[in-house]
Formats: sequence, C-alpha cells, structure tokens
Amino acid sequence: MSRLDPLKPEDMPAAQRRYYDSIKNRPNNKDLPDGTPLTGPFHAWQRSPAFAEKLAVLEQYLRKDGLLEPRLLELATITVGRIWSAEIVFGSHGPAAVAAGIDSDIVEAIRRRETPVFEKADEAAVYNFTYQLTTAYEVDDATYQDALDVLGEDGLVELIGLAGLYVTASMTLNAFRIPVRPGMARPYPDKQ
Repeated sequence: MSRLDPLKPEDMPAAQRRYYDSIKNRPNNKDLPDGTPLTGPFHAWQRSPAFAEKLAVLEQYLRKDGLLEPRLLELATITVGRIWSAEIVFGSHGPAAVAAGIDSDIVEAIRRRETPVFEKADEAAVYNFTYQLTTAYEVDDATYQDALDVLGEDGLVELIGLAGLYVTASMTLNAFRIPVRPGMARPYPDKQ
C-alpha cells in the first residue's frame, strides 16, 4: 500500500497542478479520465514540483532527443528497474523494450533475474555496463571499453544519466511503496 495519499487536481496548488497537467497531457496518458491521480514516480514527484519539472526535462531529453536508440534505452531502463525491483518501471518498460526490438526472451530473463543471452553486441554492452554500474557502483575496463565502442563517449554519458534517472525513479517507487497502476500485472514473483 502506498505511503502517499492520492492528490486530486482540484486540491493542488498551482505549481503542482502545472506539473500534473504536463504529465497528464503526455501522449501515453491522454486517455486517462480528467481528475485521475498520477501514478508511478510522478505521484511522489509532484509533491515537489520544482524538482519534478527538472527531472521531466532530463527524462524528455534522454527518452525523446538523446543519443540512445529506443531499443537500447528500454534495455537499460528495465535492467535498472529489475535491479531495484521497481515493478512499475519493469511493468511499463518491459513491453516497451519488446516493442522497440529487444527479444522477449531477454526481457523475460531480466525479469527472472537470470543472465540474458544476447546475439547483438550493442545490447550485451549496454546491459553489462548498466548492470555492473548499478550493482557494483563501477565498471571494469573490458565492460567500459565494450560500451564505449558501441556508444562513444557522448552516448556513454547519456547511458549513465539514464541509469541514474531510473535509479531515482526506482528509489522513489520503493521508498513510497507506490503500487503498480490499476490493471497492470505485478511483474515480479519475488516481491510481496
């Protein structure tokens, strides 16, 4: 059960309402009925609209305008989400990873906390770098070089930023115990 009560748009101060409207008006949320409370990390972040708006700029850059192609972006996202057992991250981005071209067996292996088998060198490099950095807090020379060869320095900086963004999202979800969205299946059998 969430540690946060839902916020109703009509009860929000102006800054919270602006943030709410910016998230509600995203293409993937346009079908939500008016007045629907935000879900996911947005549910918590809207309590600090200045912080939330700055994160939104980073998120939109990395996801829409950044250097990482959607396939690799989604792979890194679900890798971090699974490490942190953040159900909404994986529940939302697991299907997006498959839609972007990540093999469903890879997504399923990550969901089960198994080491995925990659046929594509760029996917292996992104997964290994993201996994190692997020779990060991550093990367060895070979993992670094593989990711650098695939992404270049600028892409590697953005991969690190993306991983950090989803660590922040995952920490938020877990700290506030924000449940999956209504109708979303819980992706992890090992999380109560």
